[in-house]
Amino acid sequence: MVLVVLRGVRTALLIGILAPLSLGAADVAAFNSRASALEQTWKADEASGVTHQQLAPARASLQSAQNRRLAFLPFSIFSGAFLHDPFGTAEGLAAKGQAQALAAARQRATTDLARLKDVGGPNYEGIQARTAQLSAAKKLPDYLRLATAWEADAKQLGDARDQLTQAAGGLSDGLPKDVVDGVARLQSVISAAAQAQLSTEPAAQALTHAQAYLKLGYPKELDQHGGVASEVKSSADTVQHRIDTRARTDDLLGQLNGLLSQAAKYNVTGSVVADATQSKADAQAAESSGDDSKMDGAAGELKQAVDGLSLAVATARQKAQQAALQSTTACIDGAPAQLIVIHLATQQLVAYDNSCPFLTTPVTTGRPELPTDRGTFHIFAKFPTYHMVSPWPPGSPFWYHDAWVTNAMEFVSDGTFIHNADWQPPGTYGPGSQNGPYASHGCVHVPDGALAKLYAWATIGTTVMVTD
Repeated sequence: MVLVVLRGVRTALLIGILAPLSLGAADVAAFNSRASALEQTWKADEASGVTHQQLAPARASLQSAQNRRLAFLPFSIFSGAFLHDPFGTAEGLAAKGQAQALAAARQRATTDLARLKDVGGPNYEGIQARTAQLSAAKKLPDYLRLATAWEADAKQLGDARDQLTQAAGGLSDGLPKDVVDGVARLQSVISAAAQAQLSTEPAAQALTHAQAYLKLGYPKELDQHGGVASEVKSSADTVQHRIDTRARTDDLLGQLNGLLSQAAKYNVTGSVVADATQSKADAQAAESSGDDSKMDGAAGELKQAVDGLSLAVATARQKAQQAALQSTTACIDGAPAQLIVIHLATQQLVAYDNSCPFLTTPVTTGRPELPTDRGTFHIFAKFPTYHMVSPWPPGSPFWYHDAWVTNAMEFVSDGTFIHNADWQPPGTYGPGSQNGPYASHGCVHVPDGALAKLYAWATIGTTVMVTD
């Protein structure tokens, strides 16, 4: 009976020992299974974009729980798991990391979209579709996929923009500067050509091409830039040359018409007039044709005609002026408004008002040793009275006593004047007087009456011509 009781006690003790051990073994298996499932989940999270660093706190929490486990004892005995979930902290930390990854991915995609809008330029058309894609994204892989694609797009657009900027000499409001400037120039030359009733082609067609080009995105603008920029420049140059040639031709025609009138006035005849007349007809025909090459040729021909006729007219005018000067009574075509001519050979002064003589008087000029300077001068000083002092010392054959003169007008900077000479008798002026006792030291003596009239009329700047 005692033996039976002892055996019962041993069996109970063995069962008491083995039961916890069996329970602990079962609990360890469940713990390991749960931990393994979490690690698999976290690996899947990492594959979808959650970083290892973001999951590190969760893994550390799980490792801490694993470190607290003792042999085959039930986990609830040493961890208090019968009161709370031993994996709750790790799972909460993992959820926090997942939320951080989602927020970071969403921000990355948002930033990339803004970058796309910036580098895409004014013609970027994908912004609305991509904004809709961002709004539709919900999960981490969605945001990461969008961000990756948009970063690649931004790099492509940025590279295209940078290359276009370099090729175009910069950007103007986000568009290639040379083409933008070229469009403005095209519009200007087209307007000018239309006002001149000239053809606007090829500028008008180039303008259409350029305006369409400026609506493209950067990659296409880069691909087409060279051709469009070249077309814009060359077509603007063509029309501008046409405008310039027309303006030059019109100017030359105006000059030619004036020269033909002058040629008739001065009796210019011969081939130079015939050539000019033919050039005029050729230029008018070329303008009517609208042919650029004909216009260029006509402009060159007109220039030669104008140059030839201008020389012929100038020669004829000079001969006419010389003849008028010799007569002293004829008007001088093209003379200054106020002109004083001093004839040394005849010792005569003629004043011309608006090309025609209004005063003629005999004079006395410089002696042979001190002749009056020849040439064309201008009155630059006037004095009602002037004190003449000899620049030569006493004993010099040219010395003279100090003298006061009136109505003095200086026209040569070495001290040459037109003035009166009280010491000279009225009848001693005129031809040959430059060789007589009253010859001057270079100045021009004028009788008082004529001089008073001349002084009142002449202004500063009046032209004085001293000629043989």
